[in-house]
Amino acid sequence: MVSFKDKMTPIAASQAAVPELYSSMPSNPQINLLYLAPGQDLISPEQFKAFNPETLAHGAGTILAKMSPSTLRTSVPVPKLFAAYAYGPLDRDVDDFGSEDLAKSWGKCTPAEKQMISTDLKTHMTELRSLTAAGYIGSVHDGPVTDVILEWSTNCRGPFKSEEGFNATISDTFVAKSKGQVGPYIRGMLDAHKHGIVFTHGDLRPDNILVKNGRVTAIVVWEMAGWYPDYWEFVKAFWLETFADDWASCLLGVLTPCYCEQLIYAKLMSVLW
Repeated sequence: MVSFKDKMTPIAASQAAVPELYSSMPSNPQINLLYLAPGQDLISPEQFKAFNPETLAHGAGTILAKMSPSTLRTSVPVPKLFAAYAYGPLDRDVDDFGSEDLAKSWGKCTPAEKQMISTDLKTHMTELRSLTAAGYIGSVHDGPVTDVILEWSTNCRGPFKSEEGFNATISDTFVAKSKGQVGPYIRGMLDAHKHGIVFTHGDLRPDNILVKNGRVTAIVVWEMAGWYPDYWEFVKAFWLETFADDWASCLLGVLTPCYCEQLIYAKLMSVLW
C-alpha cells in the first residue's frame, strides 16, 4: 500500500473491523489477525466504542470505521491500512469483506455493471494521471524503479531524471540477458518516441480490483506504482492479458491505447521474464 508526500497529501485512514453486536461478545474473544502495521496496537471492542469513531460502512457482520483524521487529494479508493483484525467467533469466512476481486466476478457481471466498473476505473486512472509530475521516473518518495522489468538489472535502478536514462538501463539489461548483438536495435525501439511522465499503478489487472454491486470499491497491490512514461499503464495492463473474455475490450475504453509500445514491452519481457 502506498502513501504520498510532498506533491500529494498523505493518506492516513486507520481502519478496524469489529463485530456490530458488542453485547453478545464473549469475555475472552478470539482474535483473528489479518494485518498489523509496525507500531500499531490492537484494540478491544470496548476501546473501539470509547473512541467514538466515524463509521464508514456496515456489512457482513462488521463495522468499518475511521480512527484518525484522513485527508486525500484523489478520490481513488486507496486507504492506508494500519490494522485489520476480527473478534470472533464469526459465522462467516474471515476473508469475506463484502467485496470480490474482479477476476472472480467479471464473468458474472451484467453489461450494465461492466459499464459502471469501466466508468469507475477510467475516472480513477484519469485522476491519477492528472497529478503534477514529480520530475523523475521511479517509485514514490523519489525511490528507485520497482517494476519487474529491471529486476535483473545490475545497473542503477533509478530514480531516473529522464526517459532516455530509463530506456538506456532497460536496453543494457536486455542486452546483458540476451547476450546478442541486439543493442542498437533495442535502443532504437525504446527511443523512437518521447512520452510524458505520469503517476501509474503499474499492475491494473482484474485480480487487483475489488468490486461490489457493479462498482469499484478499491484498487489494491501498489508495489509497482510510481512515476512512469504515459504508455506504461497500458503496456503493463496488457502484458499478461490472454483475451479469454471481454476484459481487454473494457480496458481499451479505460486506458489510452499504446499498441506499438505494448509490442515493444512484450518483446523485452520475452527475454527478461
